[in-house]
Amino acid sequence: MLPEDNLGDTKVLAALLGISETVAGLSDLEEVLGLIVRITPQLVGVDRCAILMYDERRQEFRTAQVFGPDRERNAVFQRLSIREEDVRNLAHRILEQKLPALIRAASLPPNMAESLGMKMVLIVPLVCRERILGIMTLDHTKGQGLFTSREINVVVAIAQQAAIAIDHARLKAEAGRVQDRLRAATGLLAAGLMTVTEDGRVLSLDPRAEALLQWRTEEVAGKPAGEAFALTDAAGARIPAIMSSDLAVRGDREPVLASFRRKDGVRILLEVRAAPVRDDLGEVVEVVCTLRRAARAALAAPVPVAQRVASSTPVG
Repeated sequence: MLPEDNLGDTKVLAALLGISETVAGLSDLEEVLGLIVRITPQLVGVDRCAILMYDERRQEFRTAQVFGPDRERNAVFQRLSIREEDVRNLAHRILEQKLPALIRAASLPPNMAESLGMKMVLIVPLVCRERILGIMTLDHTKGQGLFTSREINVVVAIAQQAAIAIDHARLKAEAGRVQDRLRAATGLLAAGLMTVTEDGRVLSLDPRAEALLQWRTEEVAGKPAGEAFALTDAAGARIPAIMSSDLAVRGDREPVLASFRRKDGVRILLEVRAAPVRDDLGEVVEVVCTLRRAARAALAAPVPVAQRVASSTPVG
């Protein structure tokens, strides 16, 4: 038989490992936080736990998940919002030093002490990448709910996992917004997007480019763009690539003209602009090309792609 303390440590470690695996494996933030508020009270001997996420625009903390024995008070808790200023006034250490604090009822705002019947509450900041993303609260509805230093350390470890989950969800949401903005901008500025390697091999076509060229990505992926679309310049001369690697790496600001052969054999003249995508070391990993139908009045303005490729090639 293991000593009682070791049994407790084993239970805590197993719970922390389970939470960590859940954070890594689940994409639903509500589900992750719901699990955390249910498990945490069992590990530190209280009966209520809540996670409030920080709303930067409103500068307040709003309840995301709550778990407790009283359904009516849980419903009240679910509507709870606490101003950032009020949390800062509770204890300087929570937001300024990013440390947990144990707060007595006399110091709590009325919407916590009276409406929720809090007698003493542990408030732990949720911190990820040095940013406060929320707070976790733990209290006992039937007593003072005192915490040992060991229990506080357990809660801090769990709070870190909650913060990571919130941060991942926000990063994913922001990436989605960036993609939405990109799609919106593409719709306004271009007829489609084509992504190629630095040496001009097709990586992908977005749905608009597929509709424009009548080729699906899987039909042309890996092929040089010059071969896949039988590219010619405005004068009808064959060109091997959508643009030279030098132009692609620099990110050519001026459009080039290229005639693309659609899948049905019809040719369309497009203006192509390229922008390099770089990795953390600054190396070009791919080139994004915007495709836009060439206006007849502007056909003479851009330099044909074959001429520009030739002019960018070093002599000797």
